[in-house]
Formats: sequence, C-alpha cells, structure tokens
Amino acid sequence: MARAVLCAVLFLSLVPASPVPASAAGYSRRIAIAPFTSLTKEDIGTTVSVLPRLLASRLMALAGADVVLLPAGGTAPEAAAKEAKVPLLLQGTVSKLGKGYSVDTTVTDLETGRTAGAFFAAAATEDDIIAQLGVLSGEIAEKLFGVQGAVRATLPPAPPPPAVSAPSLTPSPAVSALPQSATPPPVGISAPVGGGVPDGKWTPSSIKMVSRSDKIPDELHGVVAGDVDADGNGEVLAFGRRILYIYRVKGKELLPYTRITRGLPGHILNVEAVDLDGDGKKEILVSGLEGEYLGSVVLKRKGDVYEAVAGRIPWFLVVLPDWQGKPSVLGQQLGSDTPFEGGFFTMSWTGKTLAEGAPLPADTRTAPLSSGIPSLSSARIGGEGRLVYTDQDSHLRILEASGKTEYRSGGRYGAATDNFEYGIYIPKIGKSRNPVKKAARVSAGADGSAVFVIPKVKAELLNFSALQESKSIALLQYAEGELVERADTGDGDYAYSGADFLPPPPLRKGGKVIASAIEKSGVAEKAASRLVLFSIE
Repeated sequence: MARAVLCAVLFLSLVPASPVPASAAGYSRRIAIAPFTSLTKEDIGTTVSVLPRLLASRLMALAGADVVLLPAGGTAPEAAAKEAKVPLLLQGTVSKLGKGYSVDTTVTDLETGRTAGAFFAAAATEDDIIAQLGVLSGEIAEKLFGVQGAVRATLPPAPPPPAVSAPSLTPSPAVSALPQSATPPPVGISAPVGGGVPDGKWTPSSIKMVSRSDKIPDELHGVVAGDVDADGNGEVLAFGRRILYIYRVKGKELLPYTRITRGLPGHILNVEAVDLDGDGKKEILVSGLEGEYLGSVVLKRKGDVYEAVAGRIPWFLVVLPDWQGKPSVLGQQLGSDTPFEGGFFTMSWTGKTLAEGAPLPADTRTAPLSSGIPSLSSARIGGEGRLVYTDQDSHLRILEASGKTEYRSGGRYGAATDNFEYGIYIPKIGKSRNPVKKAARVSAGADGSAVFVIPKVKAELLNFSALQESKSIALLQYAEGELVERADTGDGDYAYSGADFLPPPPLRKGGKVIASAIEKSGVAEKAASRLVLFSIE
C-alpha cells in the first residue's frame, strides 16, 4: 500500500499543471482601444484624450494584455481593429451626470459583432475620472480576461470577517495572518488614500489655501523656497523687478523678514536657491538685466543678513533640481539679436564666482530650447534625468538630454507675468518684448515619481506673445507616460506668478506649497501682491 501511495504521488507530481484559461469568457488577452468621446458641455478634452493610454497601461499591468491604441480620425475603429488583427475592440465615452461624471465602455467581439462586455465607473470630479480607471480596468481584466481579484486590488481593503464560533478544519494560508493593510497594491496601481499601505503612499488630490501674507506694495513675479525643514518651515524668496523679499514660514504664518535692494540687477528675471559650497545652507542666485547687460549675482547668508559674494557673472542661471543624481546650476550667455543664444553649460563654484563647465548635449538651435534657458528645469523620470521645459505656447515638455521632445502636455502652464525689451530698435515699434515663462518646480512623490507645481494659464488666453494671467496653481504628476493634473487651487482673486514646494522630497500628505500672487498691477505705488500658503491633501 505504501508503494502504491508513493507511485500515485510521483505520478501526480509529473502531471503538468493545467494552463490558466486565456480568459473567463474565452477571449485572448488582445484588445484594441479607440479614442474616448466626450459627451459633456465642459472642455475636458485633455483628460479624455489620455484615458485610452492610461487604461492600456493598467490592463497590461493587471492582465498582461496585448493592447493596440487606435489613432484618432481616419479609419473607423472597427476596421482599424480588424486590420490590427485583434479580437476585441473597446470604445468609451465620458458623460456628465449632475455634478459628477460617468465613464462608460463597451467591448465588441469583432468576429461575431456582438457585445463582449459593458463596463462603467462613476467619478465625482474631473480629477477623479483618472483615479476611477483602476476600478474600471480591474472589472475588465476580471470579466474578460479571467484575472481574479483585479477589481478588489484597486479598492480599499475590506474589513476582516467576524470570528466564527466553530474552529476551521482547513489551515489558513500564511499570508492571511498578516493584516490586509500590509499587502502592497499591484505594481502600477496607485494606492488609495487611507488604504494603510506601508510608507504612507498616497496620490495628491487637492490643494487648499492655508494662509496669506499682508499686502506687499510691489508686483511679485516669482517665488522660490530657501532653507526649509521637513515640515516646510523656513525661508522663502519672492522677487519683483527690483527688490528681493525674504519671508519666514512658521506653521501657517508668513512673516516678513527682510528685503534686499542693493547689489541686484536693475531688472530681476529669475531667482534660484541652491547650496553651492556644500555647507548645508542655500545661496541665492539672482539673474537679470542691467540695461543691455545680462548678469547674475550670488548672495550668501552671513549671520542675519545676505551679502553679495559674487557679481556681474555674465550668465543667466537656472537650477536643475536633479541632474545626473544631484542639483546642478546651468548657465546660458547673452545673444546678439535674441536675448539668449548658445549652449547650456554646467557652472561650478570656484569659491569666488561661478565658472563655465562642461556643455550639455542639448541642441539649443531648435525648438523649444531655441527660446532660451528661462523656464528650464529637470526631473528624474524612469530612473533618468530629463529636462523639463515650458515652451512658447505654454505647454510643458519632457525632453531628452539632447533637447528632443518626448512628451508635450495638453494643458497650458507657466503664465508669463513679466517681460523685457531686447534686440534691435525699430522706429515706431521699439525693441521686441520678451515674456518670461515660469519653470515648473519639482518634487518627488511617495512612489518616486516626479511631481510638479506651476501656475496654470487661463484657457481663454490665446495670445502667447503677450503677458498672460493665471488664476490658479496646478499640481501635476508624471504617471504612466503622461503628465496628469492631480489638483489645482481653482480660480481665485489673484494672478499667480510663481509657486514652489516647501518641504524637501518626498512629497507627503499635508505638504506645503508657497505661491506669489499679484493682487493689483500698476506702478510701484499702486501695485499690490501677496504670498499665499497652500496645503496638499
């Protein structure tokens, strides 16, 4: 009998495991996704346009599906899907229902022409539409492709079942001894807020005003975080055309500390903060024009005051937050007919000034970098450093190191609130006016993905050669190959001219954003601005 049992066990161990069926409904995991259609009166085209790509990435992550994205226009979706030789076609719409939205999709079996499945998700706001794709993709993966548990993986963990009086005769799997909140979400799926995921991972969904400063009798054209602690307390630097204002953040308070008027360029165009000498404290870099001369100065804190330690540096300076693993200062020199010409060069601190270093491989002769170094930043995307640029049409672009565009945002950001004259004087016209676009400020999310904060251009402003107005601050995150707008402040009474993150990365729930806002434009005696503090939830 023992030999018989042993033989039976050996026989069963040699029988190959039955393959998992291709899908619960008999479909292979190959599907085409057509562009979604918006049935709303509001203009949500930017959000709707990214849904196919985001849904495709989730189906690939959840079910290992082979997804074909069909282009907009041209061949009808059915014909294009058949030409791609896939058995299924998914088509979707976004409708407005009361104050919310409904995302409806149908999947057609192209061989029979019958409906293979219909799926929908409800979203409370436009921002919530993308978040609900996790639920939608989970249902599709489970119902069509037989991936059990896909829907539940995207939802908050269910409470544990009540204890039963009778003991179970079946031993529980070892994993059941762990609390459900300790199980991480599937790769590629954002953890729900409050889901109890280790490391506190969350997706920002709102940005709310906390406080504002007293009026500042000037037009502020930007703001940058100085030395701040992990709670976002410390110094912020805001600038008008001729004055640099330093404020201190303490909890919810914005307190004036000092202002600097001497040793600065006559027209300030950009201010950055970075630790040049490695002493753990940030120096201030101020770039601007002094008549026809382009130059920058370096301010260093000594005791309770900032002093100029280097001046008349013939470069326009910007800081790349993460370039080849560390913050880097880049410079570009003055042009002849145009304000900025030539390559971008890394700058090194000699102890007395900033000196030219190695050039970047970026091609500054072609768009968008042909417009110059202002509005340039960087971020770590996919484990590599990428240039981030606000182009002349106010689109955010993700660039390769060579300057070639990898991605362009649908929305418009980085409103220009200031400009300057430069170039050849033409009678009756004067010199050309050059608006200064705002660069996106960068942090890192809880999952390491790049997060950006930047003023958002009002949609109705289409004259991109002139100054623009921004009534809100937008928070964006690079996810699934797209820049997804996670939240904005909503239109307010101010014209926002700049914004920056206060705590160092990673961005956490309750993190702070500081923004500069113009309350009233005009000459110095009539102008009024404020600093506004926001909390990210």
